[in-house]
Amino acid sequence: MRSNTGDAGTLGRILSRSWRAAYKGIVPDSVLNGMTPEKTGERLRESFLQGFEGAALIFADGEAAGLMCFGGCRDEDMDGSVGEIWGMYLLPEYWNKGIGSYFMDWALGELKARRYEKAVLWVLSDNLNARRFYEKRGFRHDGTVKRVTIGRELEECRYEKRLK
Repeated sequence: MRSNTGDAGTLGRILSRSWRAAYKGIVPDSVLNGMTPEKTGERLRESFLQGFEGAALIFADGEAAGLMCFGGCRDEDMDGSVGEIWGMYLLPEYWNKGIGSYFMDWALGELKARRYEKAVLWVLSDNLNARRFYEKRGFRHDGTVKRVTIGRELEECRYEKRLK
């Protein structure tokens, strides 16, 4: 379940398709429609070349079904004991089949193996499906919010979970 720069096209396809499905009605259509697999893949390739910490692909039925990015927490108010799920994206046809739960458990295990004591992630406040998914897996909103611009101003909330 590891990825590298050669996977950028696959990662771009997964990211662009999952964003279009998950963020429909949240992120402006103009942004979503502009996320072609090629453009998104190239941005991901550049991220890898600039020291992107890591990504993993998950496969189902022999096909790449999702991607996960994780590593050390990027938030200034967190110390080195905190890991972060930077992003988790599944193709829509693999939603609600247990693959996301398996993938999240795997990533949390990876963070724990790297000696992180806690995991955090950011989720768009209006993405209720994702928030429910994370809450079912033991993540809780820690009260921290920030404003981001993705075609318009949106709010993200930070979730955290102790790694045992």
